[in-house]
Amino acid sequence: MADAPLLIAALVILTIWGIYLFPTFFGRRRNAPLNSTEEFDRWTHVMADVQRRSYNTGRLSTRDSIRTRRRNTLLALGAVAAALLVLAFSTSSVWWLVAHLLVDALIAAYVALLLQVKQQRAARVAQTHAVIRPNDADEPPVRIVAGS
Repeated sequence: MADAPLLIAALVILTIWGIYLFPTFFGRRRNAPLNSTEEFDRWTHVMADVQRRSYNTGRLSTRDSIRTRRRNTLLALGAVAAALLVLAFSTSSVWWLVAHLLVDALIAAYVALLLQVKQQRAARVAQTHAVIRPNDADEPPVRIVAGS
């Protein structure tokens, strides 16, 4: 019973550390600004970028349809790969396994193509919608001169 207060104190300390550390592992604090000035700066640049863009509903629906089509293609390829794998194991056929591996290669090639398209789009957006901000290292340091 003499160890009970020590155990309770350790649990309280672990709980406090858990409350502090778990959000950083799950990303909630990773993107948080260090202070309100950085947050204000980030939001003003985001809002300025939003104001410069034009809103087009047709373009939004086209983007959604493309995204849906890509998702359906990946789901179909995954379903075919799973079916071929089940068929290969149930019949103990090497040919079905080879077919499964070919579909896996198609999935990998499709994902690589999607990543390449995403990277090209990000580069295109960065060229057309980038907010040009000076780098913190390029700015001269603030000098505080006390007295005369």
